[in-house]
Amino acid sequence: MIKYIMSRRLYQRVLLGILACVVVFFIGYYILERISTMENPPLGNTMYIVIGSALMFTSGLGVVLVIKYLYDYKKKKERRERKRKKQKLFYLKNQKEKKSE
Repeated sequence: MIKYIMSRRLYQRVLLGILACVVVFFIGYYILERISTMENPPLGNTMYIVIGSALMFTSGLGVVLVIKYLYDYKKKKERRERKRKKQKLFYLKNQKEKKSE
């Protein structure tokens, strides 16, 4: 599964990551709003409140990290391109010919 995801392009991976975070957020919201307000849930109300809140926080943090990764990737790519343009290529054969003349 991880090889399949990593073989995708960057924007497809970002969309998959954000989609996964949205799904986890709605699961956390469901747990927090529906299950924790039930009369007698199996593990107790407090446990479901903690689980729901943790899932919602984790998914929100995941979205922020995915967007930060995308932004950092763009900046890194631009920096690499600028660095590549600054380097001048020269060939040793041409240098030897110039020295001998």
